Amino acid sequence: MKKKRSLCFKQSLILAALATLFCFSLPVSAQTSVPQDSPHDRDTTRAQYAAFDRFLDGHPEVAEQLRKDPALVKNEEFRESHPALQEFLQQHPGIREEFAENPNAFLRQEERFDRREDGRDHDTTRAELARMDQFLDSHPEVAEQLRKDPGLIRSDEFAKNHPALQEFLQQHPGIREEFAENPNAFMRQEERFDRHEDRREDGRGRDGDATHAQLARMDQFLDSHPEIAEQLRKDPGLMKSDEFAKTHPALQEFLQQHPGIREEFAENPNAFMRQEERFDRHEDGRDGDATHAQLARMDQFLDSHPEVAEQLRKDPGLIRSDEFAKNHPALQEFLQQHPGIREEVAENPNAFMRQEQRFDRREDGRELADFGQFLGGHSKIAQQLSRDPQLANNQQFIDSHPELQEYLNAHPGVKDQLAQNPRAAMTGIQPFHNSSPNNSSAKTLNPDTKPAPMEKQ
Repeated sequence: MKKKRSLCFKQSLILAALATLFCFSLPVSAQTSVPQDSPHDRDTTRAQYAAFDRFLDGHPEVAEQLRKDPALVKNEEFRESHPALQEFLQQHPGIREEFAENPNAFLRQEERFDRREDGRDHDTTRAELARMDQFLDSHPEVAEQLRKDPGLIRSDEFAKNHPALQEFLQQHPGIREEFAENPNAFMRQEERFDRHEDRREDGRGRDGDATHAQLARMDQFLDSHPEIAEQLRKDPGLMKSDEFAKTHPALQEFLQQHPGIREEFAENPNAFMRQEERFDRHEDGRDGDATHAQLARMDQFLDSHPEVAEQLRKDPGLIRSDEFAKNHPALQEFLQQHPGIREEVAENPNAFMRQEQRFDRREDGRELADFGQFLGGHSKIAQQLSRDPQLANNQQFIDSHPELQEYLNAHPGVKDQLAQNPRAAMTGIQPFHNSSPNNSSAKTLNPDTKPAPMEKQ
């Protein structure tokens, strides 16, 4: 009997020990077991998702392919054919490792981040963002400061120091309220809107291929050919018209010299012109306090003082030098007579001189357009100058054509341009009746067009 009790007691102890061991082992196995559908990349920070989201926003073609097949990120051939992606991953090794470890999970997380960002402060309308974006485009100094510190929008002092912003917010109380409610969220939305606008093309967002340099060159060309600019802004599709190009030889020559611009423009004329107009607004908005009248006076002064103009265009900062002013008494007197110009140019010499040069190019373009109208009514002079642009500087030729002499005396700007580079000036001219495809004299203003041999009498 005692033996049986002893055996039962031992068995009970063994069972209790096994039960205890089993209970202690449960938390361990629970800790080591990870559900398959748990969040993958807990190590990935919000900053990493934000950086990758910005990259995908700026490269919609890459984004589209990766969202269709996230595993492409592991494909070396795919990365090599998309150097921007390759460079981004090299610069962000943490993102590269997380993405490569589980591409599908990483993209799911990025898409969730993207939806959250799109949903933040969703009361702000697209129209409000568009107005704010236009304002910031034309006031880059304000834009720069607000993007660095959006909280400045709540500062009365900041608003007082920037009357244009103060006036804008007074005119748009809805924007003022949205911005003040959450400055950081509002600026994030505005920046995303700005990126989308820069890339928008047929709703897909792909017109970001045009480079800043290409837009700058196209903008310069349009500045100096206002008639072409006006027609292309009304109907960008004219860019695809061979007939339009033939009747505007300056445009034809420009596109031949810039095949990259030609391809970008022809691929989607509307998108390219939207980009160029935004670029133009940005350029016009730099230090936009200078008025048209101030720029006109400064341009006239520089035109009549080419030595001062040359030095200031090389080094705008000279305008702040007392020594330079003393050595150029005409400049000193001019600035004393125009304190507003003196303040504008001293505040930001580089920006002011950029504005003046843009004004100068536009004026040159208008003058040449006007000269084109003159030549349109004087076909014989047009043919001779087209044949030999140097005749524009031949006094004997000018004396023998009193109407030309009278025109050049009344338009010294045109005379200067012809004196500096007659071939370039003649190439840039678009006569008023060039728009007619049947007008044969349109060909006469292209100096590269060889005249037909004269018939023997």
